[in-house]
Amino acid sequence: MERKQRKLPSHRRLDQELSFHQRLLGGVQKSFGSPLAYEAHSPLAKDNRLSDLETFINVLKCGFGTGCLAMPKAFLYSGWLIGLISTFALTSFVLYAMHTLLQHINALGNQYQIPMLSYRKTVELAISIGHPKIRFLSKPFGYLVDVLMCAYHFGVDCVYVVFIAKSLKHLGDLHFWPLDERLYMAFLALPLILTFLIRDLKSLVPFALTSNILLFLGFCLILSFLLRGLPKFEHLHAIQPLANFPLFFGTVLFAIESVGVILALGRNMRTPEDFLGPCGVLNQAMIVVITFYAIFGFFGYWRYGQDTASSVLGNLPEKEFLPQLVTAMFAVAIFFSYALQGYVTVDIIWRNYLEPELEDGSTSAVEFLVRIALVIASVLVAIQYPDFGLLLSFVGSFCLAQLGLILPGIVDLCIRYEEGYGPGRIFFYRSMLFIIMGLAGGMTGTVVTLRTLHARYPVIKRF
Repeated sequence: MERKQRKLPSHRRLDQELSFHQRLLGGVQKSFGSPLAYEAHSPLAKDNRLSDLETFINVLKCGFGTGCLAMPKAFLYSGWLIGLISTFALTSFVLYAMHTLLQHINALGNQYQIPMLSYRKTVELAISIGHPKIRFLSKPFGYLVDVLMCAYHFGVDCVYVVFIAKSLKHLGDLHFWPLDERLYMAFLALPLILTFLIRDLKSLVPFALTSNILLFLGFCLILSFLLRGLPKFEHLHAIQPLANFPLFFGTVLFAIESVGVILALGRNMRTPEDFLGPCGVLNQAMIVVITFYAIFGFFGYWRYGQDTASSVLGNLPEKEFLPQLVTAMFAVAIFFSYALQGYVTVDIIWRNYLEPELEDGSTSAVEFLVRIALVIASVLVAIQYPDFGLLLSFVGSFCLAQLGLILPGIVDLCIRYEEGYGPGRIFFYRSMLFIIMGLAGGMTGTVVTLRTLHARYPVIKRF
């Protein structure tokens, strides 16, 4: 008891010193159900929660990343007309599913008196009160959430390795000597390991701030290139073959979906009632994000047409100084973001599964080995599949279709089982629509992407 009393003041001082970036990163940790998250939750933290403006800025910050650079390629897959319509329609539909999930999380948290309800726990509780014949699946589906979260953030790290290596190769070929991009990936392993060995979120905050500033400046410079010297509009395709649409689906989902961060933000606000609703903070910020993505994709496709690269950086003039500066800025920004994405994967694997099974004396060494192994694994995946656009589409189709559509539909279906599905069973059909859309888009996107990856980069090459 005395030991706990001595620790309490230090927790107070630490909590009072947190910036809103640190509170956001801690909130992300809470979304994945880490045991440490519950230690951080305290009534003393009320004054340190996010204001509406801070939440708005953080939603914007989480919306702008490498996925945006692939939006012009996504418009090439769909055509400019279908791309514009589908970007707004698909993202609005996913956002509606996220609203539904958040409402159920709030309701379950109040019902069970759990202030920081994680996504995994939400799914487990929902299925446990659903149809009696599926209640035994509550634990397996909880594990599925952890697997998908780990796979998503690990996949993002793989995409980051490919992106950084391609950027370095581009600059290296111009100023030094040509090297295979896979060599750059191998060279990245050591510096990525060094950043990935940072164990606490507080130390990662400077990396996040640096990354955000570089990304913002980089996007501004790219837009200046996209909007000048536009070719004739008649040469663009309004509609592309339907077979390419699954690649568009995965790319858009990857670009706009930040499940863990969105769940965390609503619970870390001073006024959480302002987060949802038609004019809530989430909708206000996502309207800005979605509009920017649509504009960026449309003008990127208009500017480069059929020559649009997987990352729009590949289309910028090679020998001009500003494009080279933009490429370097994005490479550094994504390098600094790598550890933040990987933190979630480590947190789930380590805190929820490995650490409880180990003896106290061996925990630090094993954790370092896990971190090193994850970095090496991400580099090896990137070396095998060095295609930025296809990897990005696969992660979006496989992971985010389930996290952003299928699982919210299942949660909605189960929670409304006892109370009924409303007049004409309207909520039943809504839940089924979430699930069907997620299955249709996710399965087709995953299959098409895997086939394309296997065709371009076969594991066993034929001679």
